[in-house]
Amino acid sequence: MVELVHRPFGLEHPYEQLPEERFPREPLAGQSFVIGVASRPPGEVKRVVIRQQIGDRTLTPVEATLNAQWRPEFEEGVGAEFLERQVKIDQDIWRATLTAPAVGETLTYWAETEDGTRSEPITLCGEAWQRIGLTIKGAGTQQWLSPGNGAFATTPSHPELLHVEWLTNGSKARRVKLTFRSSPDEAFYGFGERFNALNQRGNVMDIRCYEQYKNQGKRTYMPIPFMLSSAGYALFVPSSRWMQFDLAATQADVWTLEADLDANESLPIQWFSGEPFAMIGEFARQTGPAKLPPEWAFGLWMSANEWNSQARVIKEAQTSLDLGIQPSVLVIEAWSDETTFYIWNDAQYAAKDGAERLTLGDFTFPVEGKWPDPKHMTDWLHEHGIKLILWQIPAMKVLEAPHAQHEADRKHFEEQRYGVRNADGSLHQIRPFWFRGGYLWDVTNPQGREWWLNKRRYLLDEIGIDGFKTDGGEHLWGASTVFADGRKGDELWNEYPRHYTEAYYEFANRYRESLTFSRAGFIGSQRSPAHWAGDENSTWDAFRHSILAGLSAGISGISFWGWDIGGFSGELPTAELYLRSAAMAVFAPIMQYHAEYNAHRLPSHDRTPWNIQEQSGDGRVVDIFRSFVQLRQKLMPYILAEAKYSAESGEPMMRALQLIDKRASDYQYLFGRDVLVSPVTEPDATTWTVHIPDGIWINFWTREKVSGPCEITVPVPLDQIPVFVREGSALV
Repeated sequence: MVELVHRPFGLEHPYEQLPEERFPREPLAGQSFVIGVASRPPGEVKRVVIRQQIGDRTLTPVEATLNAQWRPEFEEGVGAEFLERQVKIDQDIWRATLTAPAVGETLTYWAETEDGTRSEPITLCGEAWQRIGLTIKGAGTQQWLSPGNGAFATTPSHPELLHVEWLTNGSKARRVKLTFRSSPDEAFYGFGERFNALNQRGNVMDIRCYEQYKNQGKRTYMPIPFMLSSAGYALFVPSSRWMQFDLAATQADVWTLEADLDANESLPIQWFSGEPFAMIGEFARQTGPAKLPPEWAFGLWMSANEWNSQARVIKEAQTSLDLGIQPSVLVIEAWSDETTFYIWNDAQYAAKDGAERLTLGDFTFPVEGKWPDPKHMTDWLHEHGIKLILWQIPAMKVLEAPHAQHEADRKHFEEQRYGVRNADGSLHQIRPFWFRGGYLWDVTNPQGREWWLNKRRYLLDEIGIDGFKTDGGEHLWGASTVFADGRKGDELWNEYPRHYTEAYYEFANRYRESLTFSRAGFIGSQRSPAHWAGDENSTWDAFRHSILAGLSAGISGISFWGWDIGGFSGELPTAELYLRSAAMAVFAPIMQYHAEYNAHRLPSHDRTPWNIQEQSGDGRVVDIFRSFVQLRQKLMPYILAEAKYSAESGEPMMRALQLIDKRASDYQYLFGRDVLVSPVTEPDATTWTVHIPDGIWINFWTREKVSGPCEITVPVPLDQIPVFVREGSALV
């Protein structure tokens, strides 16, 4: 049977398009656009015609051409464990060029074969940018903008608005474009966790939560619509919908905000003015408050994806203790059955009705299994000063093999409609590669939230774990998806990871002092700490980008942040890269190492200091790493005091120095208020040039005083990076 497929938005991938989509997806009135049509199976269809009409008026059919250059592409997954999973669709691709209708008119089109087989009809309404003026509601720094005839008053708190345009179909505006004047030296910071640069001038930045596996570029797990300008103002757009900032990229003397409007044709904006860190603090307090992590969160974190048994976990923790490297937190990712994500691998039990929850007493743990006694393991870790975090995702996975408990859970999930739904009421299936086809947990459903979390209750109140690594919050594509609270995907695709991690955070803290460790986030994610920078290679370039990510996250209100020391993917880092990044991590809010799955091949790809030493042949690694952890412990009173100040003030723990001194390197920062850090970000360095800001600063290692502003060059042996302490600090 022949099938014709044309989907204007495809899977609604934020950055890539399928061949059967519309290009561009949203053409303007009078603009030519291309439609792709897939015919399946390939070779069956000899001719495709595009029929079209505007209202009752039939237009001339357009003959589609077979795209002979198109070839099916193999799809790569997320992470090394998925790279060999590939998807291929056999089809022919046809293309035709049409013209978008005039403003207010509606074009209907469909594809048709010679034998009368048709695709679904598609409607497209004509839209154009128009300068209508605007109406402003609100007073002072908080405003709501909508189409009208008002004026936009320029004040010291924000720049001059040059013009405003509205994307309209003639009766209703859908999007606004605000263009502001910009001086040639104006720098733009923030926009969430950003890996590409610190100053985003010359870039176009969108606000979209997305999982980019390594090499993130301008894409991010944690977009936040907060922009800090070097001109002395900041802008917050408290909207979850699509928006984009053109930061003097298209035109050198202006910057532009383009954003979707709400149902009332309105866009909220808020301006801040003052000193950079004060503006950040005001924004973070307003969207928070930030929660202060427990003291143990500021020690050393250890993990690796291949630690998939109790014996292996105890072995690695004991090795660290024997070497005098005291861990504070251990994260286990590969602990569960990989289907329910709440039952220990190899556990034996009788499946219960999906509405019920299992308790620890329902399980038997075979002595020969991977986890013979999770409770004993957890107690052992606690006795040795180590907290335990377990990995989670918010997906009801597709059943890949018979699993009675998962089948019961899934049945209840479907019956109670605990998942995100499509517009037609059916349960939405995940579209990104990772966990594709599974259901996405609707965390806005109060009953569904409690049901989901209570499945994990025994981990907290009986086994005694200390929190969750809440991974995979970026699964939502689909603007028309529907949530239990009535909102749709175009409003929640950015908010989703915040709701997901916040639910886990609040639930876990009912039972004990707990923490979540999350990759994705949005406005207000500081309410459920902590966060890490996601997937990175073990390269110097990735190290530099990770520092930028941490600094931009701090500018955007996310203070309690860390990353994988030396990267977690690909070839092992060199001893030099590992130690340089570990030295920097001493002066970061979260200090942790992690390693990607490597199919248990040898040599091991663990990023433990002892494995790096063994694989690199550099006998200095363990001793130097131990000294870094011991230094971290000595700094703990300062770290805890600055963490408390950060939570209360909203100001970041990692403070990009460039915000207060443009002469500083992109990678220099203040750790807290009084410690200046200049990471060594290049290989083979024996000396390093540091910009010293205004004031008297004391070399942390030599105790020599330096009067800023100035630049100095200091030696950087492998066990040191440039660190200076403000005169008068408690550390001096």
